[in-house]
Amino acid sequence: MAIDTLLPKKIDKSEASYKSVAELNDALSIAEKEHIRNIALTGPFGSGKSSVLITLMEDFANEHKFLSISLATLQANEEQIASDEKQDISAELTDAEKEKRIENLNRKIEYSILQQIIYREETRTVPNSRFRKIVHLSNRELIRYPLCCVLTLVCFLILFEPNFARVDSLYDFFSWGSIWNTIFDLAASAWLLFVLYVIARYVFKSYSNSKLNKLNLKEGEIEVIEDNSIFNKHLDEILYFFQVTDYNVVIIEDLDRFGTPNIFLKLRELNQLINESKIVGRHITFIYAIKDDIFKDEERTKFFDFITTVIPVINPSNSKDKLKSALEAKGCGNDGISDEDLSEMAFFIQDMRILTNIVNEYKQYRDKLCEASDFQLNKTKLLGMIVYKNYYPQDFALLHRRDGKIYKCISSKSNFIPLALKAIEESENALSKKEQIFKQDANLSKTDLRRLFLFHLRQKYILDIVSIHLNGNFYDLEQIAVDELLFSKLLEIQNITYRYEQGYSWTKSAKIDFVRIDKEIDYSARIQLLENGSAYFSEEHRRIQQEKIKAKSLRLKELIKKYKLGETHEYKSLGLTPMMNVFIRRGYLDEDYYDYISYFYEGMVSLADRELLLSMKIEEGQSYEYHIDKIENFVKELKDYMFESDAILNIDLLDYLASHNLQSYKFEHVMMRLERDKAPLQFLSQYYSEGKQQGVVFKHFIEYTNSWNSIISWTNPVERDNLIEAYLKFCPSWGQIQQKWLNNNYNFLVEHSEGITLDKSLILVKASRFVSLCNGSEDLLDCVIENDCYEINLENLCIIARRLHPEDKTLSVENLNYTRIKETNNDSFIDYIENNIFSTIQCLKDKYQDESSESLLFLLNNTDIDAEVKTKYLTGQHNHIDDFAKIDNEEMYAVAVKSSILLPTWNNVSFYYEHKKGMSDELISFINYYVTELSGEICSNDLSNKNDLYVSLFGSKMLNIGNYRKLLKSFTGHFPDIDKLQNVGQDRLMILVENRRISSNPDAFASLLVNISKNESLKLELVAYVISAGLNDHNAITHLLTSVGGDYIEVCNQDKRAKLSDNSLNRQLLGTLQKVGYILSYQPDKNDKDKLKVYHKTKRD
Repeated sequence: MAIDTLLPKKIDKSEASYKSVAELNDALSIAEKEHIRNIALTGPFGSGKSSVLITLMEDFANEHKFLSISLATLQANEEQIASDEKQDISAELTDAEKEKRIENLNRKIEYSILQQIIYREETRTVPNSRFRKIVHLSNRELIRYPLCCVLTLVCFLILFEPNFARVDSLYDFFSWGSIWNTIFDLAASAWLLFVLYVIARYVFKSYSNSKLNKLNLKEGEIEVIEDNSIFNKHLDEILYFFQVTDYNVVIIEDLDRFGTPNIFLKLRELNQLINESKIVGRHITFIYAIKDDIFKDEERTKFFDFITTVIPVINPSNSKDKLKSALEAKGCGNDGISDEDLSEMAFFIQDMRILTNIVNEYKQYRDKLCEASDFQLNKTKLLGMIVYKNYYPQDFALLHRRDGKIYKCISSKSNFIPLALKAIEESENALSKKEQIFKQDANLSKTDLRRLFLFHLRQKYILDIVSIHLNGNFYDLEQIAVDELLFSKLLEIQNITYRYEQGYSWTKSAKIDFVRIDKEIDYSARIQLLENGSAYFSEEHRRIQQEKIKAKSLRLKELIKKYKLGETHEYKSLGLTPMMNVFIRRGYLDEDYYDYISYFYEGMVSLADRELLLSMKIEEGQSYEYHIDKIENFVKELKDYMFESDAILNIDLLDYLASHNLQSYKFEHVMMRLERDKAPLQFLSQYYSEGKQQGVVFKHFIEYTNSWNSIISWTNPVERDNLIEAYLKFCPSWGQIQQKWLNNNYNFLVEHSEGITLDKSLILVKASRFVSLCNGSEDLLDCVIENDCYEINLENLCIIARRLHPEDKTLSVENLNYTRIKETNNDSFIDYIENNIFSTIQCLKDKYQDESSESLLFLLNNTDIDAEVKTKYLTGQHNHIDDFAKIDNEEMYAVAVKSSILLPTWNNVSFYYEHKKGMSDELISFINYYVTELSGEICSNDLSNKNDLYVSLFGSKMLNIGNYRKLLKSFTGHFPDIDKLQNVGQDRLMILVENRRISSNPDAFASLLVNISKNESLKLELVAYVISAGLNDHNAITHLLTSVGGDYIEVCNQDKRAKLSDNSLNRQLLGTLQKVGYILSYQPDKNDKDKLKVYHKTKRD
C-alpha cells in the first residue's frame, strides 16, 4: 500500500484549487508591467497554500526563477508565549520588555531569511559574499592545489637558481643546452606571473568586501553604529545576491506563524530597495503565503499589491467525508467506526496534512496493536486517541507517564463518584418525602374514589337516589363510600333496591351495570394504583440502591453525562480543551487508554485472559463458556466500568464471584446485568446448564421483582423452559402470577420434574390447581388426586378415572359420567367430585346416557346443581327412578318429569297430576314421550284421580291424534264428562265414538250436539252413528234431530214432507232413519233435483 507523505501535493489542473495557481502565474506575468511587487496568497491554516506554491514552481519553472523561503523551522511566537505562560513569567513582563522580545523575534526572522538567501548558492556563485562558508575540497582539488604549489616552487628554483638550493648533480643532469634552458626559464616565468595574478586578484577581492566600522585617532575614535535590523546590516549582501543570481520571484512561507505584522513592513521595504537598486537591474516579486487574519481591517490591502485566496480543501462541513475516504483508502473502512463518531472527531480536523498523518498513524497503531497481536480493540477509541495525539502530542507523551490533562481527568473519576452519589441521595430523599405523603393520603384517596363512583351512579343513572338497601338495611351514599365492605357488597349485586324522594320517600328496584360505571371512571385501575403504591415505592428504593452500586461502575463518559458532572467545578477546573472535553464526554478517551498506547506482555494474566479482558473493555462479548486460566488475577484486573456491559457475563467468572464472599460487590454488579429489562437471559439459561453455583445465582435472581415476567416473556422456547425449571427449583415461595402459570402448565412439571426434583415438584403440585392434566408421572398424578389439585373439566376427570380404574379400557371423554366416577372407588376423587358436582355435571358429555338409577337419584336430589342443568343432563337417560318416593325435594318432581327419568307408569302420572293439581306441560311431554309404554298399561280404577286424568287427556287437544288413539286403550268405560268434548274436534270425537266411549244417553248426546252447533256435518255423523248403533226410540231420535236444528226439525214432523239437501251425509242420515222405521223413505225431489224429499208412513205422494 502506498505511503501518504505529509508534504504538499501537486495540484492537478482539473482540480478547482488550480485556479489559484493560474491566478498567481497571471499576476507574475504582468508584475513588472503593473509594478506588482508584493503578492499575498491567503487562506486558513491547512488550506493548501503550500500545494499551490509547489504546483506554481513546478508548472512554471521555465517562465520564472523561484526562490523559496520557509520559516517552518523557526519557533513561533505563540509557542514562546505558551512556554512563558507555563512558567508564569509572561504576566510579569513590562511593555518595554515585551517590545524588546518582539524585536528579538523579528531579528531571528530576518536572520533566518538572510541565511536561506545567502547559503542557498555555492560560494563560487557569490564569491564576494562576506558570509564565510566551509570550503569543501574534492579529491581532485586536493591533488591539484598541492601540485600547483610544488610547481610554483620548482619554477622559482628554475628561474632564479638560488645558491642555497643548488644541487650540482641535478644541474649536471638537467644541463641540456641553452635552448632548453631558455625554454624552461620562459615557462617558469610565465607560471610565476600567472600565480602572481591569481594572488593579486584574491587580495583585491578580499579587501573589496571589507567594511570600516571604527577609525582610531590619536586622541579618540569614531565608530559607525549599526542598525538593529539584520536586513539593513546586510543589505549589500542581499543586493549582491540578487545581482549575481537570476531569481525574480521570492516565495516566503510560514511567516504568519509569528503573529507580528512589523516583519512585513521590513520585507516590503527590502523588496522596494531591491527593485529600485540599479545594481540588481530587474523586477523582483515577493509572494507571501499567509493566513487571512494576520492583518487587521484594511491593513493587508495597503501592504499587498495583489491578493489571491485559497479555498480550503477541508473544513468542518466535509472533514468527516475526507476522513472517511482516507480511512477507506487505507483499508480501514470496515473497522466499525460510525459516521456519527467520525463526524465528532473530524469536526476538529481542519488541516489536510494533520488528517493524513492521523490516518497514517491510525493504520500503524491498528496493525501493530490489533492485527499483529490479534487483539480486538475498539477502533473508534483508537482513532480518537490518534486524533488527540496529533493535536496534543505533549499531553499524549505525559499520558505515558501518568500525567497531563487527560490523565488527571481520568484519574479524577474517584472524585466524581461522590458527586454522583450525592445526586442519587437527593433523589432518594425526594422519594422518601413522596412516599410519606402517599402513606398519609392513601386511605383518603380510596374513599374519595368510592365517592366519585357513587356520585357518577347518581348523576348518570339514578338522579334522585337517597339510600341503597344492603345487608338488610338502607345506607346513604356517604356511609357506603366510607365503608369499604359495604361498597364491595354493592358491586356484587346487579339489582339494587334504593329509596328516592319525590315529596315522600319511595322504594324502587333497578338493574345497574356496575362494570360499565367502573370503566367509565377507571375506578379499578385507579384503586389498583393506590394499592400498588407500596410496591412501587419498594421497587423505587431498590432501584436507587442499585443505582448507587451502578454509579461506581459507570464509565467516565456515562458518569459525566448521567449526573451532569461536566457542569461541576471539579470538572471545569481540569482545564480541558474543547477537543479533550468532547473526546472525554464521548468516551473516545477513557479508562482503557493504556490498551491503546502500549503493547501487552503476558504475566499475571494469560494471553487468552487478556483477550477476554479486552473484549469486556470494548463491550464485545465472547462465548459465555470462554475459559479463564487465572481467575483470581483476572478478577483483580476487572474495572468497575466493565460491569456496565453484557460482555462481563462469563460462566467461570460468575462461578468464582458467587463462591467468594469477598467479591460480593462484583457479584452484585454481574447480577445487575441480569436483573434488568431486556437482560440477556440466554446467559442465565446456559449458566443453569453449565454453572456450579446455580443455587446462589438463581436465588438472588428470583428476588428481582420482575424476574418471572422477564423469563416468561423470553422468546427462545428452549431457554425459557430452562429458566422456568431453574426458577421453580430454587424459588423459596411464589406469588399469584407464578401460581396461575403453574395451574396452566401441569405438563411442564411432568416433563421437568427430574430437573426440578421430585420433592420440589410435589410441593408445587400441592399448592396448585391444574387446568389441564396429562399422563407421564404417576407420582405427580397421584399427588394431584390425593390433594384435589385440579380443576373440574372433562379431560382432567377422564385422565384421573383412567388412572384409578385402569381395568375399564372403554372409558373415554365420550362416556364418562358420575356412575363411572363412582366405580373408581377412590374416596378422595369421589368426595372432590361430589363437592363440585355442579361443575362436574356441566362438563360431562355422557354420550351413552347410562347413569345408574342410584346416580340419577343422587344427582336429582343434589342441591348444588341448578334445576336447568339437572334437566339438561338427565334428559335422555336410559335408566329410571321407580317413583317419587325417594325424591327429597318436591321442587325436583318437575325436573324428574321434565327429564323423563321416572318410570313411565300411570301411578307416577297420577301422582304428579295430583301434585300439580292438574295437567302441566311437563306432564304432557312426559306422557307423549312414553306413549308406547303407557298405552301398554291399563290405568287402574284404584287411582283416585283416574276420571280427572281421563277428562284432562281426552277432553282436550293436548294429545296428537296418534297418541290420543293409543292412550285411549289404557282407559275403560264411557267418557266421564261428555260436556268436555265440545272442543276436541271431529277426529277425536269419532275416536271416542268408535271406541264406544261416549254414553248413548239421548239427553247427554243432545247436549253434545248443542255444544258443537257450529259443525253441522259432525252433528249429522254423530246422529247417524248413534242411531245405527241401536237407538230405536223414536222420541229419542226426534230429540236428537231437533238438537241438530234447521231443516232437520221438519224431518220430525210427520205431517210434512221435509226437504234436505242432496249430499252424502243427508243420504246416510235418511238411510239410517229409514232402517229403524223412523221414516218410510226418501227420494229426490222432482221439482228440485238438489233436494231430497222425506216420506213418513202416514203420508203418500
